[in-house]
Amino acid sequence: MDCGATADSFPRTSVHLSPSVANLGDLREGDIHRQGETAVQTLKTSAIVVLMMTVLYGAYVSMTTPPDALPPGLQSALVESENSEFGDGLPADFADFGIETGIPERASEMSMASDMLSSPGQGDSRADALPPFGGEPAGIEGSAEPPSFQFSDVDVDTELPPTASRLPAVAEGTSVAIAPEPGREYPSTGNSFSLPDPAEAADIASPPAAPEVSPQDTAADMESDAAAAGLANAIATADRQYQEDRRREALATLSLFYETPNLTSEQREQLLSRLDPLARDVIYSSEHLLEEPHRVGGNETLMDVAKKYDVPWQLLANINGISDPVTVLPGTDLKVVRGPFRADVDLANQEMTLFLGDLYAGRFPVGIGSDPAPRSGSYTIQEKKSAKTYYDMSGNPVPPGNPRNPYGSMWIDLGQGISLHGSPVADQATDQGCISIAGNYSKDVFGILSEGSSVTIR
Repeated sequence: MDCGATADSFPRTSVHLSPSVANLGDLREGDIHRQGETAVQTLKTSAIVVLMMTVLYGAYVSMTTPPDALPPGLQSALVESENSEFGDGLPADFADFGIETGIPERASEMSMASDMLSSPGQGDSRADALPPFGGEPAGIEGSAEPPSFQFSDVDVDTELPPTASRLPAVAEGTSVAIAPEPGREYPSTGNSFSLPDPAEAADIASPPAAPEVSPQDTAADMESDAAAAGLANAIATADRQYQEDRRREALATLSLFYETPNLTSEQREQLLSRLDPLARDVIYSSEHLLEEPHRVGGNETLMDVAKKYDVPWQLLANINGISDPVTVLPGTDLKVVRGPFRADVDLANQEMTLFLGDLYAGRFPVGIGSDPAPRSGSYTIQEKKSAKTYYDMSGNPVPPGNPRNPYGSMWIDLGQGISLHGSPVADQATDQGCISIAGNYSKDVFGILSEGSSVTIR
């Protein structure tokens, strides 16, 4: 051996690492992953085992735990007898539990009981036969337990005393005729029976027919009742307002009911007995109950003031007691009302009613003539005159002031030949002309209605 050989003279050997050795790191990671999965499976198995043990323990406890004791009264009633049957029937204590004995009063009615019902077993006990509390009663289809009571211990052959009867004994298969006892008197009821008369029976069965009432009559009655109730309330309210010196409000309250239809004479009298004095005080007196006083300015006449308030100057002169409408001292406070007035003529009742706006302002009797005859409708005053020549049916003129002139001292033209006029008689309207007003009242009407006022004839 040549010891002097150098290292370079030795053959060189190449060392190659296998793939398994090269991937050692990957193998270690796989082992860790598998170990984690094994631990998870172990935990799941342990949880399932614990759950099953819990369920088994619960079942064991429920099976081994004795049931709750029955009430003391019921336990004493369920004590078994020697033959596991009740000798003398159920105890009397069972009545406290609302349980009936179930034993019929006549055993002969149950002659087929022994054939239909089977005897309970010798080892059965009455306590087992009773259903548990809250459970299914014994004897119901689908239950294996026997009924709680059977009739096997009833001796059907025991002879029972016969039931008392007034009928004679009858052998089976024979018949006995029953006849009244000879010599015995049977009292009569003392009543006789007879069929009723069909006509009388029909009258009794059929109630009297109610009077026929049309819907229109019913509606009218209801409306009349409502109006009467409303009027009564209005009168009470107006009386209270009058006592409180609120006369204008009282007049407005009652004025709403003046044109209410179907008022009785008594109701109308109650209404008018209040309206007339209220209208006199509120409208025609010198008290300032409607408007603030009007103070006359320099060079202002009564005609100027009347034109401003749309009323005739005669009305303001009558209310304020002025004789000369031209000479009115400046600074004088005048009672004024704001017009115009309107009129409503009722041909059937021969009455004319005046209104100031919605306020009742008085009424006057009228006469209805035929020259020409008035016609229903709405009119407007066209012209006013204190004297007018009248032409009779022959066309002859009758001058003013003549007793044959029906116009008197007032003539108000409504158009279409219709007019309101006075009367030659001071205290009475005439039936001549068209629509007449008594002479004394005609001057008042002339001073209240103005040209342009509306007049309704109905």
